[in-house]
Amino acid sequence: MTVLEGLRSAIDKTDQQIVALLAQRFIFTEAVGEYKAANQLHAQDPKREEQQFKKIVELSEQYGLRPEYAVDIYRKIMDIAISRHEELLTDNFTDQAV
Repeated sequence: MTVLEGLRSAIDKTDQQIVALLAQRFIFTEAVGEYKAANQLHAQDPKREEQQFKKIVELSEQYGLRPEYAVDIYRKIMDIAISRHEELLTDNFTDQAV
């Protein structure tokens, strides 16, 4: 195995772990969205987001990752979760109207 192949293999293993963790995270965010829908809470919580981004910046600095990379990635992850929460709220509202 060449050096490049070894590095790519390590990247592939890391990608597998990232996807597994993302799947786990979205299980939790789905439960949060269901709770919000059942309790008629807003899909987006700016205060929580602010806390999360502060923590993400701190963690990225701790692990040697450029904070702007982590913030960009997490913005996308959060946007997907918020979009799903909005869907759940709409579905819940529609179900109640019927």
